[in-house]
This record gives sequence, structure tokens and C-alpha cells, in this order.
Amino acid sequence: MNSIIKSGILFLSIFLFSNFSAQTKTFKAKVEGNCGMCKDRIETVAKSDKNVKSAVWSVSKKTLTVSYDASKTDKKAILKSIAEVGHDNEMFRASNKVYDDLEVCCQYDRPDNSKKLAKNCDPKQVCELK
Repeated sequence: MNSIIKSGILFLSIFLFSNFSAQTKTFKAKVEGNCGMCKDRIETVAKSDKNVKSAVWSVSKKTLTVSYDASKTDKKAILKSIAEVGHDNEMFRASNKVYDDLEVCCQYDRPDNSKKLAKNCDPKQVCELK
């Protein structure tokens, strides 16, 4: 009987610890793109972060939904990696070179973010938006 109680306490402790150590959060973000190739690229890059549990991009809504371990990564890091492969989003603008290298079907109408760009922004690099 005593060993059953100890086993139960051990199991409960492990269960509670695992829930507190993994802080899963979810966010939705506007991410530019056009087609199924964009969807594959955006989701693949987001999921390449081992701390991302799921990533789904809606072609029609241009919205990315991501669940991730908030104790190990954040929204900013995930969205920056997506901009690095050519997809402007609510926090970053992709470099002109990477955008220009996208397939023609993937070249979306880029929003005018000129007022949101940092003053020292170099269009040859990913730029953070204010």
C-alpha cells in the first residue's frame, strides 16, 4: 500500500513538472504569400524550429497560426525566419533579393511598409517593422 502511494506521488510530480516546463503558447500573424508553394515554405520554415509544435498558414486569409514552447522560442524569432525566406509579415519585411528570387507565382503584392521600417533599414536584409 505504501509503495502504491509513493508511485502515485511520483507519477503526479512528473506530470506536474512536465506541464510547467513546457509553456505552450499560440499566436496568429499576418504573413504574405499566394499559393500552395508559399504555404509549404512558410509552414516548413516555422516547423524547422524544434520548439514549434504546429504551424498552419491559410492561403485565403494569409494568416499563420503557430503553437510553440514559449520557454525556448518566441513569436519574433519565428516570424524573422519566415521573412528570411521571402515572406513579409506583421513584424518583418523580407530582403528584396530573397523576395525577387521567389517563384513568380509566389511574388505577392508587397504592402507599403515604408513608414514602419526602421530608419537604418537596409533593403538587402530582413528589416524589422516598428
